[in-house]
Amino acid sequence: MGRPLDYNRPSAIFFLVVGILFSLYARSVEIGTWHQPGPGFLPFWAGLTLAIMSAFLLLKSYDRKARIAHPSFFPEKNSWKRVLATFLALFAYVLFLTPLGFALTTFFFLGFLLRFVFPQAWGRTLMVATLGSAIARLLFIDFLETQLPKGVLGF
Repeated sequence: MGRPLDYNRPSAIFFLVVGILFSLYARSVEIGTWHQPGPGFLPFWAGLTLAIMSAFLLLKSYDRKARIAHPSFFPEKNSWKRVLATFLALFAYVLFLTPLGFALTTFFFLGFLLRFVFPQAWGRTLMVATLGSAIARLLFIDFLETQLPKGVLGF
């Protein structure tokens, strides 16, 4: 087994290359300005940000002080069950988004995560799921005017 942070180096190099490629590709279309962004604006700045962050990670991977033992990916014995439950919940979210609508599906998704994946009391679960879905609806549907499914109940 290698040093603890060896996995950072190849991932940093990969994302450094991806960031540079995004920025270079974005230059092939109009980037625009801060006040009038073009189609290449977001890819250019996202690629540049990714490249800079990856460069810092790459440099940090050579620091001897950073080579300390770190906890495993799944710190608890049954952590993989939470990951699987979250993945299945995301899959269910996609399946029920159109028939139930954005707000109701988001409510059930948040409720499931809060009650079963990261267990909370029923009161807190219902409060956070209600507020979370209401805020998401206000933000995406009312404020940003995004076209999201309304579902059978019409909201």
